[in-house]
Amino acid sequence: MYIDYRHAVSILEIIVYSPTLFLSIWITFRHGFSQSTGWLYFIIFCLARIVGSACHLATIQNPDNIGLYITWAVCTSLGLSPLLLACIGLLSWANDPTMRKTAEPFNPVIFRLAGIPTITAAILSIIGTTASSNISNGLVKQQTKLGLVFYLIAWIIVGGLFLIILQRTKRIENGENRLLLAVGISLPLIFVRLMYSYIYAFGHKSEFNMITGDVTIQLVMSVLAEMVAVLVCLGIGLTLQVRPAAKYTQQRNSSNQHDDELELANDHLQGETHEKRQTQRRKQGDSPITMLVTSIEDSIRGRTR
Repeated sequence: MYIDYRHAVSILEIIVYSPTLFLSIWITFRHGFSQSTGWLYFIIFCLARIVGSACHLATIQNPDNIGLYITWAVCTSLGLSPLLLACIGLLSWANDPTMRKTAEPFNPVIFRLAGIPTITAAILSIIGTTASSNISNGLVKQQTKLGLVFYLIAWIIVGGLFLIILQRTKRIENGENRLLLAVGISLPLIFVRLMYSYIYAFGHKSEFNMITGDVTIQLVMSVLAEMVAVLVCLGIGLTLQVRPAAKYTQQRNSSNQHDDELELANDHLQGETHEKRQTQRRKQGDSPITMLVTSIEDSIRGRTR
């Protein structure tokens, strides 16, 4: 076999995503590997695109190897998942209370729940794609279609979160609102990529088949749309300052240490008061009944401390 138009697209992806992978790793090291930041998912996305394109190019020498085609299809279908999860992470980062002008963030649980449809969609897409040795049939399996439905639900949820947080832009620190710009540019591009899969899975338009369809349509609606979204997000990530997490940690530790000192001082004061009370009672010569009542009172007070 020779290198055709579709193989050239795979070469383009390797050329673009190889340096982008190292850029993603550097940005993730810079801003942190926490899932709530979203940068980790760009590493996963780049790896999926590189591995998938490499398997597709390997079919030039092994055109009958079904495993290579299946791996290529799986890596291609996984692209939407890390992109959506990355957008959720960026929105969660913009919601971070440590970088807000007012302490009115949304509960982080909301962003974790928003990622569930995306993960579900990825699982269903893998099951559908690998359910048949014929990749074209796998792209129209019920599991694959259901996975696309979950992808659309996830996209709507992310879009809703974006619009809600967009209304609170003034409460976000200067510079951090660029995260909303990254998500705002990425969401329409992700929608175009999603429609590319929808048209073939539900409309059965042969031009949108990733295996045998029109390569130019695939290049524009799938490959280039993803590239622009990734490059925009990473480009904005380069402009963000590193958050001083250690500073907040130190402040929290100082506050906790101060609270502990206050508690020890209070316990010490109560102990001295108790000893003075006992000394005073011994000097006054309490009766046996009074001493018994006092002992019971002190015992109860000691248990409630």
